[in-house]
Amino acid sequence: MIIYYDSAIETVNFGAEKLKEALAKRSVFYLEKSLKSFIGKATVDSIIASTHNTAKPSTLEIGGFEIKKEGKVIYIIGGDHTGLMYGLLDVAETITLFGLESIGDKTENPFMKMRGIKFNLPFEPYTNADPFEKNLETCKDMEFWKKFIDFLALNRYNCLSLWSEHPFHMMFRLEKYPDTCPYSEEELHFYKQLYKFIFGYAKARGIDVYIITWNIRLAPFMAKGLGLPAEFGNGYKTGYNYVQGDFIHSERLTDHYYDATRQQLTIVKDYFKECIKTLIMTYPDLKGIGTNAAEEMAGNAEERHQWVTDVYIEALNEIGSKVPFIIRTNCGNGKVAKDIVLDRYHGNEKYISWKYSNAHMYSHPLPQFEKLWDAWDGVDTEDIKVIYTVRNDDFHTLRWGDPEYIKEYVKGMHKPYVNGFYWGADGYLWGEDFQHVPHGHMTWKYDFEKHWYQFALLGRIGYNAELKDKIWVAMFQKRYNEPWGEPIYTILKTVSKIIPAVNRLFWIDYDFQWHPESLLSYKGFKNIIDFVNGTPMPGIGTIGIKEYAARKLAGEAINGETPEDIIKILSGSVSESERMLEGLEKDIPTEYQDGDILCTLLDMKAWCMLGEYYYNKFSAALELAYYELTGDSDYKNKAVSYLKQGLVCWKKLSEIGASHYMPYKMVRTGQIFGWSYYTQEVERDIHLAEEYSLQ
Repeated sequence: MIIYYDSAIETVNFGAEKLKEALAKRSVFYLEKSLKSFIGKATVDSIIASTHNTAKPSTLEIGGFEIKKEGKVIYIIGGDHTGLMYGLLDVAETITLFGLESIGDKTENPFMKMRGIKFNLPFEPYTNADPFEKNLETCKDMEFWKKFIDFLALNRYNCLSLWSEHPFHMMFRLEKYPDTCPYSEEELHFYKQLYKFIFGYAKARGIDVYIITWNIRLAPFMAKGLGLPAEFGNGYKTGYNYVQGDFIHSERLTDHYYDATRQQLTIVKDYFKECIKTLIMTYPDLKGIGTNAAEEMAGNAEERHQWVTDVYIEALNEIGSKVPFIIRTNCGNGKVAKDIVLDRYHGNEKYISWKYSNAHMYSHPLPQFEKLWDAWDGVDTEDIKVIYTVRNDDFHTLRWGDPEYIKEYVKGMHKPYVNGFYWGADGYLWGEDFQHVPHGHMTWKYDFEKHWYQFALLGRIGYNAELKDKIWVAMFQKRYNEPWGEPIYTILKTVSKIIPAVNRLFWIDYDFQWHPESLLSYKGFKNIIDFVNGTPMPGIGTIGIKEYAARKLAGEAINGETPEDIIKILSGSVSESERMLEGLEKDIPTEYQDGDILCTLLDMKAWCMLGEYYYNKFSAALELAYYELTGDSDYKNKAVSYLKQGLVCWKKLSEIGASHYMPYKMVRTGQIFGWSYYTQEVERDIHLAEEYSLQ
């Protein structure tokens, strides 16, 4: 086999390296030759990798590829260098999973133009907890970024958004305001090289990097560096309250006065303008930037957005930069973002970022918040381009994977005005795995390696929404051995229906208010009273517990997904998964029940116990709703019985979790994660039900 390609192009070279690895593992001997040496006719088995010849018509788009077999030759043609890399990766994967003879003709173009990751940097984070604190050194390590970026490219991601309250002091020292950078020249040089490496290495893998900030945030030392009192720095510590529809942090360091005053100070505006200008001129491999007009700002939406325009947009316009710019709408709307910010920017690539499912992407694949919240009211969607922020603040410990859900979810995002998505968490960082006990069956280093399937699903289906399930089955067979790969794939898909069902019936918008994997919020454990009074996810047709109980007792016709439907999903997912798990464990010899296989088995058992716990808790909540309406104590007794059974499940869940996971302090809720820590709360639910009184 002769491989013809241009090894001078790093993006293509990456794909070619994976192809060569695949051939070597299949014991296929190959030679490498320059693409220029190919004279148009091959007499031996060959792979020709090239970009599309624009002189000929083609259906290929940017990032797309085509594979054609003609006799002894396999042609891999890319719409651009990134598309060619994807084509090479596709052929390499086919050889690895199915063999060289399985390569066939195909054409693929990106389904979603942007397929990105939302990555919260641990440097100057909005709050501190273990996911950030325990990954500080990891995120300073170029080896981590190399492995992570390679991983993203393999899974067809082409965007990496890096989020930070204020990254600028780590990226340069301003000539005009030198005292805002606290580092020595040696320290600053290290950070500058780190950022240059990330941006450049990602670019060589076809990945655009964006820096996303929280607008006006300043650390106290930066305020002092500007000649201001330290009080003009960040005004918040940790913890959250939720008051009148706005985020109000608890433990204020300063009065709100400082927010409004800081926003009007000329020196603060000038400082940020200098930062934006210097950022663009210092890092040519950085693709774009973004911000919002929300936290720690004062005034109405128009006034906050005007500040962004006066600072970010004016800075870019003044230096003639046309880098892509993103404005987030978490405390605004589409019309304000477009009219006040984007319409003033001279660049052509400008986007509005919208939280597609708020903090809970694992809920319903077709969330209706754009419609419910009038996201584009007063805006012609033909005049805007949107990037969806997709947030998984549902679970961060247990493995997950349901390709059917992700396909429907990704297809739901595919709208004429949508450019793509970036997904991630506000409350977690998939860096070094700090949760797992550092011995026993742990065979990976990084969290993204453990959660490879979740990442692969969103990246690969974001690229090809019609990707066949046989790819996933083959991946599982290779990873977990052929006899057990498909059963593990099927069980994981089945237990992965639990969290979306839970979120549809018990919905709370934001991550600090609700983390369903743990049942925690910033106020603590969500008890049975919370569940009785809970509301369903809006706009999707799911009926809440109290409404359903009232309508059923009244004999009314009921349309939509009911609590009984959710309870049935939970029961079915658990019973089917437990049945398959029992058979699988009998089939896998004891000596193979170790490493990734053992950890995955334990995760699936944990999902079963969590799902059964939710089954009992929702059932109890429904019985208490009936009791409240009728006064019939039989309903209360049934509720108590369900909660007692739920306690049994919780204890089993706690035992499974404690066998290989360590507790950690969560970012958004501020609580300690670890199911065993909340057994008393589960027991308390029983007493709450026993003492439940009529309203």
